[in-house]
Amino acid sequence: MKYSLLATDLDGTLLNEHKEIDAETIAAIHEYRRRGGKVVICSGRSPLSTKWIANTIGLKGNPIIAYNGAILLDENGEIQEQAVFQPDPLHHFWELCEEEGIYAHFYEGDTLLVPMVNKWNENWIENNIPTLEKTGGRFEDCEGFRNKCQIKVIDHFYQYMKENQPKITKIAVFDDGERLADFSKRISEQVEDMEISSSFNFLNLEISPSGVTKAATLAKLTENLGIPISQTAAIGDNYNDALMLSMAGLGIAMGNAPEKVKQVANQVTGNNNEAGVAQAIRRYLLD
Repeated sequence: MKYSLLATDLDGTLLNEHKEIDAETIAAIHEYRRRGGKVVICSGRSPLSTKWIANTIGLKGNPIIAYNGAILLDENGEIQEQAVFQPDPLHHFWELCEEEGIYAHFYEGDTLLVPMVNKWNENWIENNIPTLEKTGGRFEDCEGFRNKCQIKVIDHFYQYMKENQPKITKIAVFDDGERLADFSKRISEQVEDMEISSSFNFLNLEISPSGVTKAATLAKLTENLGIPISQTAAIGDNYNDALMLSMAGLGIAMGNAPEKVKQVANQVTGNNNEAGVAQAIRRYLLD
């Protein structure tokens, strides 16, 4: 088998627009596994979210990369590696948000820390743990995962961060206007030790600790598994996948990916509403 490991993104890749995974895609994944391939979810989602999706499609017992590489889960679903922000960059970042009037929320484990309840966080638990009803998810299992998630409203955010020094692994930034591209530049210029990307074509920002990317954590994982990166395939749809696609032996962009992401990939497959992952597996990996 030329490519013995497949790293796959979730949103816009495995998940269709209804946050479900097509039966055709699940069947292709397991055909690849039957032939000796290993499948690793590599997502910006939380550990619980990635585990819930992995369990539902029969990938329990495989390593998982969560929070864009900040957390690596081992075969037992336990944290093997974790990267967190240092206090000073977090404080400077929050000051910049306050100055610009930009909303951000912060991920501490499977808890979402928010300065207020609003449209960007009020349905976070339901979005973080989608029902996966058509994918095969069971209601009681879904509720069990949702009950482990928490949204924590912090009234005095700066003071809270100073006093508690939470272990933040990811930050998400949202805005109704078109200010995020400029805000991204300001973060780069004024705040140290932050990696900035996006999973929604810069309708949001996803920020990780310095040096943390899907690509970097995938490289660590493949080294641990003894799989050369040249024998690794990766598939994704957005800017936070681009480094991973360019690093892998075979980088596959989804048909719904932005043009710049397609340009760094070796191949382009169908979109996430037409089982593009299944198409890619059958075409490039089942040899």
